[in-house]
Amino acid sequence: MVFRKNPPDIESMRRLATLRLSERGNVPAVADLDIKQVQHLLEELEIHQIELEQQNEQLNTARAQLEQALNHGNELYDFSPVGSVLINTDGAITKLNLSGAQLLGAERARLLGSKLGLYVAKAQRAQFNAMLAHARAERESQTGELLLQIDGLLPLSVQAKVVWIGTTMGWQVALIDVSERRRLEAQLRVSEERMTLALSAVGDWVWDWQVGPDELTMSPGYTEMLGFSRKDLGRTASDLMRFVHPDDKPQLTKILQDCISGAAQRYSLEHRVLGKDGSTKWVLARGAVVQRSDDGKALRLVGTLVDISNKKLIEAELLAAAQFQQAVFDSISAQIVVLDHAGCILQTNAAWQNYASQCGYSAPLGQDYLALLARHFVLDPVIMDALVAGMAAVVAGEALHFRLADPVQCSCGSYWFTIKFTPVHDAANRLVVTHEDVSELKRAELASVALANVDHLTGALSRQHFMNLADQEMARSQRYELPLVVLMLDLDHFKLVNDGYGHAAGDAVLKGFVQTAKSVLRESDVIGRLGGEEFAVLLPNTTQQGGIALANRILESVRASPVAVGDQRIAYSVSIGAGYLDKQKTFAELLGQCDEALYQAKHAGRDRLQSNWQDL
Repeated sequence: MVFRKNPPDIESMRRLATLRLSERGNVPAVADLDIKQVQHLLEELEIHQIELEQQNEQLNTARAQLEQALNHGNELYDFSPVGSVLINTDGAITKLNLSGAQLLGAERARLLGSKLGLYVAKAQRAQFNAMLAHARAERESQTGELLLQIDGLLPLSVQAKVVWIGTTMGWQVALIDVSERRRLEAQLRVSEERMTLALSAVGDWVWDWQVGPDELTMSPGYTEMLGFSRKDLGRTASDLMRFVHPDDKPQLTKILQDCISGAAQRYSLEHRVLGKDGSTKWVLARGAVVQRSDDGKALRLVGTLVDISNKKLIEAELLAAAQFQQAVFDSISAQIVVLDHAGCILQTNAAWQNYASQCGYSAPLGQDYLALLARHFVLDPVIMDALVAGMAAVVAGEALHFRLADPVQCSCGSYWFTIKFTPVHDAANRLVVTHEDVSELKRAELASVALANVDHLTGALSRQHFMNLADQEMARSQRYELPLVVLMLDLDHFKLVNDGYGHAAGDAVLKGFVQTAKSVLRESDVIGRLGGEEFAVLLPNTTQQGGIALANRILESVRASPVAVGDQRIAYSVSIGAGYLDKQKTFAELLGQCDEALYQAKHAGRDRLQSNWQDL
């Protein structure tokens, strides 16, 4: 960028001022001015100096905002739809993003080390080399349209922007496919022209209003800006208000009235004014009461008007650029959140916001990402430790990226996501976190597991799944010396139910029995179907007395819960054999002892409990 330069020292400025005064002619000598005129002139000069300082601060702020917006696009390097190519001082490609590789028609690995100029049409290589040389010599970006000629492909017209970074890095070349994006090319050109105007020209005019007689003195540049003569503009505040935009006039009138009445001492307002040709300009109006009457009414106001039309245009372009970047962000179907180096949320896309809404949570900017996950996702300590370690490794540069091994489930229970951390290689050490929705796959997986692990008729665990869990629980109980009780249950005379009421009724009795047993069991207890009308119950961390109590409750509940089949109620009973973990080596051995106890219960008359230990 090129900025207007001030004269280097006070003597140069004094010579320039003398030259301008001599060119104007008919300038009264200082000796011809009376004291009031001199004082008025000094006031105007002082005000002008203050406004210059304020304008400089405003210009620096606008420039900083603009540069920050431009830098923001470069920071999200690989997410940019604009091709970006870094070439060294020999013209060889040292780095490029995916869009750049696509424009050059080859994979990135093949392009690295090759000369970018070789991809430019021969007729335009001199122009491209001149752009590189000028960008380096003048330290300013060069923009031009080039034709890329790749073997086997049609010529591709691109808009190229060349920026000299330094001897170490070389040039940064941005490429935009203008054959498909003419509209964006025009927008970028207009944006650059507006930036140039905003940084090279600032209008500022001083006004002095004597409130009582309504006499207004205005710097002549203001009338020139609007295209009017001084006579057309008039000499009163009422005359000046004629040129204020109708939509802004009520607010400006109210502010001036507050200053006159004493409700306010000074004001600052951005508003629009209408030019002679019908155009609209934006001005920053500042004013202050410098003299009041004894009753507090304003007698005199002094202020400035600054042309901020270019600033407004720049703000509109910045807003458009931010909206475009967010639109690209929102077009990605994956849920994306950008974090700062501390793990706090800086930005989210539409997919993230939609899922957050569906799952009943929000992601306000500045919130800690991991804390959000802990509140709204099902995360055990192992998963959380893995996320913390993975994020730290990516931030520290120890890992190119990190992906959580297994999907995590939203606490609403409806969605599962994979989580991936990708670093943004910038000074802020930001992270891009991607959530991919794998809910459909996870639901299919869980359905498959459920079919394999659950008995489809009764809802109890399948024999294989129950035995696997039992082996694990027995090993845990032995390791930590925890008590364990196992019950084997068999429905009494079940064949008579099938023969007397039919197999459908028998199935209903099996289902009813499992439901009755589950209503008695604790959340940690597990029931499985071993086969036919035979079931087993695993009672972790349960003493002999506790096992007896639970078994008796099952007996009582079964007696009190006949199964309704049609208009009939089928009563049934169950026999239980109980086993207690003592010196058994395997679960099969413990289950065998339960089977022996069950046999004893059947032999003793059924509908009862028998254990493998003596004291009942």
